[in-house]
Amino acid sequence: MLRVLKKPFSYWYPGTDFVNDIIKRFEAYIDNGDVLAVSEKAISIALGNVYDEKMVKADRFSIAMTRLCNFIWLKAFRNMFQSQQTINLLTNTPLEVAAAHKKLALRFGGVKHFFKPLSEAGIDTSNLPYTYVSLPLKNANRIAEEISTKIYRKLGKSIVVLVVDTDKCYKPKGLGGIAFSTRYSKIRGVFDFGAISYFIGRKFADLFKEYPTPVACSHNIGLPLVLLISRVVERYRGFGLGRNAFEMLENLGKKSFCDVKWADMNTSKHYPAILVKIMLCRESGECIKIDPRQLYK
Repeated sequence: MLRVLKKPFSYWYPGTDFVNDIIKRFEAYIDNGDVLAVSEKAISIALGNVYDEKMVKADRFSIAMTRLCNFIWLKAFRNMFQSQQTINLLTNTPLEVAAAHKKLALRFGGVKHFFKPLSEAGIDTSNLPYTYVSLPLKNANRIAEEISTKIYRKLGKSIVVLVVDTDKCYKPKGLGGIAFSTRYSKIRGVFDFGAISYFIGRKFADLFKEYPTPVACSHNIGLPLVLLISRVVERYRGFGLGRNAFEMLENLGKKSFCDVKWADMNTSKHYPAILVKIMLCRESGECIKIDPRQLYK
């Protein structure tokens, strides 16, 4: 059984000391063996790992390939996946804007990510102002370990830090130690096949379980537990100002991304870090807290 504790945070602007912010929120509740699940996007923004897509100029090749990619995916979503939300995103995004985004994805993730319909290569457009996007962390494992170390030095509590992204990964049913992700991950057993993972996971949904993608973990606690925690915390975290950039615009009552300011980011509650306690409950009703690292010594 998982016990989840969430507390609202102010938006983590670039330059935020997010580890200190986490400690302030949870210092009275953190115990040895807890798992702290942190949003990769929130960390990226706090570290200034953002990019202005206005700097990317769509060329003829990227526009032509984006048009082809959109045509293929729109046909797939209408005939195969029946996802109206994704259809709306693909049809409402101006072609040059989409092409610039894909060109950036090609630079950071390669061809296998270019052909993913949305959120390519782990690059995220939601909960950011103007035309900024957050980039995936290159050193996510080191960052997870640093967060764990700083909390230990400050509080004397040894915890597991898990970095999670909302992009999907797919675990074959019946196989506990393997999953196919749509973006890069440092977790053992998670294999990044980009758009191929996305297509297979959606096409053969009966054969897979869908999860958020665990990006990195400070300790080895096993893929099944990592995936379970990732899915549970996603339910509690919410989507801030919106699940995507267009939903953010609608919620803010804005007409253009250029009208969205940094100050707007704090008009919603954010839950970038969530504390999870793993409990073993006996038939007697007694619940015992478990340190997941003990399972993999």
